[in-house]
Amino acid sequence: MPLETILTPFVLVVGYVAAVLIGISKTGTPGVGLFACLLMITAFRGHEMFASGATVPLLIIGDVAAVRFYWKDCNLALLKRLWPPVAVGLLLGAAALCLLVNSQFKLVVGILATSILVFEFVRQKMGWTQVSTSLPFRLGCGVLAGATTILGNAAGAVSAAYFSSQGLDKKRFMGTNAVFFFSVNVAKIPLMLAVTQIKHGMGFAADEANVMGQTTFLLTAIFAPGILLGGFIGRKIYRSIPEKIFVPFILTLNFITAVYILITACL
Repeated sequence: MPLETILTPFVLVVGYVAAVLIGISKTGTPGVGLFACLLMITAFRGHEMFASGATVPLLIIGDVAAVRFYWKDCNLALLKRLWPPVAVGLLLGAAALCLLVNSQFKLVVGILATSILVFEFVRQKMGWTQVSTSLPFRLGCGVLAGATTILGNAAGAVSAAYFSSQGLDKKRFMGTNAVFFFSVNVAKIPLMLAVTQIKHGMGFAADEANVMGQTTFLLTAIFAPGILLGGFIGRKIYRSIPEKIFVPFILTLNFITAVYILITACL
């Protein structure tokens, strides 16, 4: 997809705003990351899957900053248990991406992200503490996280719900979240490149097949400064949020954005 055909003034403005929000989400408030991904989808209307792919390298830049600041607080034991089902979810999501068209894309993401957050709110309200330690819950969250992250970079909703259920405090949440998404987003690059080739081979039109390619990385170079600015702002926001409201605040932000994605997909 030629860069000159998609890089309009509107795309530039919205793309930079999204990049700043990605930086903020990675170093300060993970709840705004889903909204940033939604902005990218909005900017590239009619090319939603390409927008999702174009967001991934930007997310990785933000992940590098987040890992730099928070890796010492990562709960690595938790991630080791979560990574295997996430890998399964990535493969399932990649297979689904090979079949989806742009018009179906946001609806699928919205349903998946909203459902897991509703479940987490119900779990907390009902006091289902045993659910959070069960094998089916871990496997389900892992598979959903893998599938939603490759389908629309929407795994922030799933990871927020899962990390919340594990009782992580503010520091542990940020450290575990940083390492988790750096590893997952890097893994998505070869999968998305492969999906693009497979869809071309299946005869999809260019608008439906182009998930990731050379233009993706050109856009990364253009929007990268926004990530750095957002990362600086995010650190300041992180320090200002009280410990006791941090995780509920992240869950609420993710829920609002997931519902918004679902509503706009149905319009």
